[in-house]
Amino acid sequence: MSKIFPKAVSVIVVASFLVPLVGFAQTPGLPHQFFGTVKFTDGVAVPNGRTVEAKINGSVVGSSVTASGNYGYNPNLLFALDNDGVNAGETVEFYVSGVKANETAVFANGNSSQRNLTIPAPTTPTPTPTPSGSGGRGITTPTSPLSAAAQKVDANKDGKIDVLDFNTLMVNWGSTNANEVFVGDFNGDGKVNVFDFNLLMINWTL
Repeated sequence: MSKIFPKAVSVIVVASFLVPLVGFAQTPGLPHQFFGTVKFTDGVAVPNGRTVEAKINGSVVGSSVTASGNYGYNPNLLFALDNDGVNAGETVEFYVSGVKANETAVFANGNSSQRNLTIPAPTTPTPTPTPSGSGGRGITTPTSPLSAAAQKVDANKDGKIDVLDFNTLMVNWGSTNANEVFVGDFNGDGKVNVFDFNLLMINWTL
């Protein structure tokens, strides 16, 4: 009987130490620690320095900063607080730089949980093509390097005022008809003459 008694005492002593520990883990007011990875939905890790916030009913209860695709690790621990002892069983939502994560958690006082987070991948806007003057869809109109005045003298529309435009002027030199448009009539007066030649010289590029 004397041999059994010390064993019974030791069991009671050990049990007396365990009970306070269990009660401490469930004490209202203790924080809930969260940690894990932070990735976009396409699997790419979120850049460093992004703020990760834990919210309950819209109020921030804890925060961390991303580093190497993770959050909540030393030194940027994330403890969701429960200062008023009312958060047990509440849903915790996570936000990464203001973007709501797809994952949530249930608050439990004294717990430490891994919760890997994902947020929508950023999208790159698709440029809208500029329609051409003819109304063709998806066809862009090339931009001429010439001024508006010089474009009138560019007879062959090659973006240059050169000998080819001069040749066009010479071929049509002396043409006169107020009701007809001549290629060399750069000033639009119905004649191909010295005034058109002057415009050619003023805008000469070669």
